[in-house]
Amino acid sequence: MAASRLCSAAAIAAAFTSMSMSQNRAYADSRSWFPFFSSSPSPPPPPSDSLANQSSSSSKPEPNEHKGSGFDPEALERAAKALREINSSPNSKQVFDLMRKQEKTRLAELESDKSHNSAILAHNDIERQQKLAEAQRNLLQTQAQTKAQNLRYEDELARKRQQTDHEAQRHHNAELVRMQEESCIRKERARISTEEQIQAQQRQTEKERAELERETIRVKAMAEAEGRAHEAKLTEEQNRRLLMERINGEREKWLAAINTMFGHMEGGFRTLLTDRNRLIMTVGGATALAAGVYTTREGARVTWGYINRILGQPSLIRESSMGRFPLASSMSQLKNRITGAAAAQGKKPLDNVILHPCLKKRIEHLARATSNTKSHQAPFRNMMFYGPPGTGKTMVAREIARKSGLDYAMMTGGDV
Repeated sequence: MAASRLCSAAAIAAAFTSMSMSQNRAYADSRSWFPFFSSSPSPPPPPSDSLANQSSSSSKPEPNEHKGSGFDPEALERAAKALREINSSPNSKQVFDLMRKQEKTRLAELESDKSHNSAILAHNDIERQQKLAEAQRNLLQTQAQTKAQNLRYEDELARKRQQTDHEAQRHHNAELVRMQEESCIRKERARISTEEQIQAQQRQTEKERAELERETIRVKAMAEAEGRAHEAKLTEEQNRRLLMERINGEREKWLAAINTMFGHMEGGFRTLLTDRNRLIMTVGGATALAAGVYTTREGARVTWGYINRILGQPSLIRESSMGRFPLASSMSQLKNRITGAAAAQGKKPLDNVILHPCLKKRIEHLARATSNTKSHQAPFRNMMFYGPPGTGKTMVAREIARKSGLDYAMMTGGDV
């Protein structure tokens, strides 16, 4: 309740204040205060309450309104009544405090408006300064561009002047070079003519010297030839005499040796022919020696074949590269090494076999593969040659075994 009264009192005070201010403005602006200065006095503006009543009711004038003055007694009465109510109210102090706060708020608003206006003025000053700075910057840029153009123009003039100077210097240098070349050409011609004269004199001198040397050499050669011919003649006669003496000595020596040899042979034959027993013993000894050598060789061959047949290969093997005696393995290994060394030196064991080139190339490939298999101790592959008799199957197998350094054994199916 107290709060509602306080609010109503504050509203009344605010209305009174606004009314008083509007009345003051009306009095200040209106001409009703000075009726004697105006020809036709106009009625004062109606108060806010009367305006509200007029808007709510019809537009007929109040009966108690004074037409001739701008003073409203009802408003004054209402204001006095409001003041009395405020004074009699227990919240008068709060009302006055509220009024002071409103006044402070209004002053703060005025200060804020003033600050806003100051900010606007400062912003305008800043914009004006920015425009001035922009204009100054444009002026500086224009001056810099003008200065750069002037510098470029001066640089271009300097380059043109320098180019003109260089062109003049180049022409001057070219003229100096041409003069130096002409001087060098003249000097070279003079030097060449002088050298030609000197060379002509030297050639003449050398020609005379060569003629003198040629004549001297001819005379010397003739003298030497005569001396050599005489010396050769003497030497030839002496050599002929020495050769004849040596030939005679050699002939006499060989004749003496032949005579001695035939003399001994004649003595031996005469002794054999005269002594019958010695002749028979000589002939019998020679015959017995020949028979012993032949008998020993054939007996050893037969005995060796028998031993090999017993100790070596089986009876089904007709031919083999393995030996038929206890040291056969060592001999076979030695033979295989010799065969491998011959193959390494470039000998081709298949040269004595006549085959088609493609087939021969394939056989050589098989022989190399077999040799590599043996050297790497890998398992061997089986090969079968087929064809009519007499086409070289056995010979090719034997040559492959020799080329690869392996032993071979030949047997036929009929023997099995």
